Amino acid sequence: MSTASLDRRPPARTPRPTAEPHADAGTGVRAEGLVVHRGGERALDGATCWLPAGAVTALVGGNGSGKSTLLEALAGLAPAAAGTIAGLPAARALVVQRTDAGDRLPLTGRQAVAMGLWGERGMLGRLGAAGRRRVEEALAQVGAEHLADRQLSAMSGGQRQRVLVAQGLVQRAPLLLLDEPGSAADDASRDRIDDALAAAAAEGAVVVVATHDRRSLARADRAVLLDHGLVVAEGAPEAVAAAQAARAAAALAPAAAEAQRGGAVEARTTSSGA
Repeated sequence: MSTASLDRRPPARTPRPTAEPHADAGTGVRAEGLVVHRGGERALDGATCWLPAGAVTALVGGNGSGKSTLLEALAGLAPAAAGTIAGLPAARALVVQRTDAGDRLPLTGRQAVAMGLWGERGMLGRLGAAGRRRVEEALAQVGAEHLADRQLSAMSGGQRQRVLVAQGLVQRAPLLLLDEPGSAADDASRDRIDDALAAAAAEGAVVVVATHDRRSLARADRAVLLDHGLVVAEGAPEAVAAAQAARAAAALAPAAAEAQRGGAVEARTTSSGA
């Protein structure tokens, strides 16, 4: 299946003046013909897409389309049976969807965010002043300063989600991957998360976010539409959203036509007195 080319240049953004720059991610990441198996099925079936540095790319598509698998492949957690990924930086941060098990851990918001620095300092390493500053800045980016001393188990779904996003942001990785970061959040929380992702992209990171949220899609710089493990459209968010709507309408058309035919048959049967 051919891929629709719908590219546009991402709008310029002004970096946050207090933030340290991300490591150089080059010009971006390119997946080419990516095949990943999951449970005996092809979760990705020759996916090809471009994920530029300095931009937020939204991954969209229905459940089972391959969004999460693509994120895991980019993170190095799902080995590819075929295809290549070019431009991958050594440092990558993955923010997965929240689980209830994590909520029960006896952690404060600050401690949860500090876990994002384990890769640099180890579990028992001291944060130091610079590390503590990074933790506080990450919390501030998502508007979660007031959650620093609160237990995760006492937070709402949206609050926990913001803390998890802060855990990803604190790593300042050149590749930031997020799986439905606003799934449990209200509109205000999703806006804060989107703002934080835009700031990370403005600093040069490759930011890739799987989302079902139309508002987050509209705020992205680029979008990639997946369907049954294939990339079927990529480019400007509004064009990809239109392509997604057209595919959904085409998929529903046979069922609608069948229902219409059934209604006509019922009407004829009723009028004939049968």
